Amino acid sequence: MVHEWLRENPAKLKEYMGVEEWEDFQPARVLSSDISGKLWNGISKTRPVSHLRLRWAAVAASVVLVLGLSWILVAKNQKAVAKGIVNTTHQKMTLALSDGSTVELMPNSMLTYPENFNAVSRDVTLNGEAIFDVAKDADKPFLVHSDSLLITVLGTRFTVKSYDAGNATKVILHEGSVMVKSSQKEYYLTPGDIFVFKQASRGVKAVGIPLPNDTASGRILHLEKDKDGGYVFNDYPLDVVFDQLQIIYHTKITYNKEGLGNRTFIGRTDTRDSLSHILKSIALLNNFSMERQGDGFVIGN
Repeated sequence: MVHEWLRENPAKLKEYMGVEEWEDFQPARVLSSDISGKLWNGISKTRPVSHLRLRWAAVAASVVLVLGLSWILVAKNQKAVAKGIVNTTHQKMTLALSDGSTVELMPNSMLTYPENFNAVSRDVTLNGEAIFDVAKDADKPFLVHSDSLLITVLGTRFTVKSYDAGNATKVILHEGSVMVKSSQKEYYLTPGDIFVFKQASRGVKAVGIPLPNDTASGRILHLEKDKDGGYVFNDYPLDVVFDQLQIIYHTKITYNKEGLGNRTFIGRTDTRDSLSHILKSIALLNNFSMERQGDGFVIGN
């Protein structure tokens, strides 16, 4: 199959191995006579073929195929030691990873991660919402794969929200710094920033966020603070306002994003005001309900 594909796409062959490269190739290492002998004995038992001629394209195809099969074997190996945890409860679930990092996995969310991280990086995959508290390790970056985003950190605390049902992914940075990569673009977040990524989907744009309709895009919403210590919200979508209030007051705010519609908020909050007072004001303006639930608040429609 690889040979046939390379035959139909001859220009691609040069990307993997050109004729000169093949002719000039010299192995960096030579097998020991013991191993070489065992291999040759195994080959010599096969049916002899006279006048065997291997075309360069066919040999190069076999090299590419072997490399591909090696990658498949490695991938299967990695999947064998990886596990996926789904939180089917109504409470957050705390997971401890092998490097000392912890993850608070929210309801209806799934995290896939290896039982033991390799020596190069720490990779996990998220579908849903989770709060990551990453152990510092300058030699091994922590990578979160979520939808079309790749989030890279060395040690920090952040939240990722990404569900298949929606067309937007949100990264909320609480402490430290992270780099979010999307479509070859890199975005660097500082504490208090909320990164909103909208996946291109037939011209539908993320609610309340002026993003291009034709391509996937990202936008960082900075948590602005005025000279008097208050926080300014400049026509922010209500879900972003609630997320940033969670950061300011270190309190969980539960809401239904779809129920918020395209409502936005323009105003200033003073940290001397209680979170309860601020949420009551927002709820009253938008005809929402607001009630305390445990250590947090619930916004209803």
